Amino acid sequence: MKMGGDKVDNKIKTVAFDLGGVLAYQDISLLTEEEKLLLQIYRNPSKVSNRELLEYAKKQMVEIFLKLYHLNDEAIPTLEMLKQEKIKSSIWTNNREEINAWFQNVNLYRYIKREDIINSFYLGHDKPKRNFYVQALWLLGNKPEEVFFLDDSEENILGAKECGILAQKYIENENLRQVVEKKLKG
Repeated sequence: MKMGGDKVDNKIKTVAFDLGGVLAYQDISLLTEEEKLLLQIYRNPSKVSNRELLEYAKKQMVEIFLKLYHLNDEAIPTLEMLKQEKIKSSIWTNNREEINAWFQNVNLYRYIKREDIINSFYLGHDKPKRNFYVQALWLLGNKPEEVFFLDDSEENILGAKECGILAQKYIENENLRQVVEKKLKG
């Protein structure tokens, strides 16, 4: 593998990103008070006894997610670099199915295949549970040592490392592309 003129012998075949806090961030200040309330209802359905209100909140989520989530400034350059280097990009997220409309809207499918987005909603296991990582590896067709995983949660990093995955905590405002390039070179 060649990056920036440096020859690299690397066994990493996939770079997996947490969505919220790594590849993207949330800006709740852009939501109206009603949207904030609907988001809270949606995220805590067991606390809502009014099923009509819950269904209404769910129907509004696509629109709310489009306003709430924003790509990290370095997301696209990082994904483009990985594509050029023929390294698979993946998203590992604890999210709901409504996030798929956001993926479509920001054109993430240009860089990440739908089948490489591992969402706990479909798996039935959240990060940091072992089953999440085991199923993610199986779905991607990777061995643990072939995956570099970035997450902003120390708990999720520890869960991945317990499965043998190369994992690193991402610190807000780090240059995402530099973090990934450093790992691939090292």
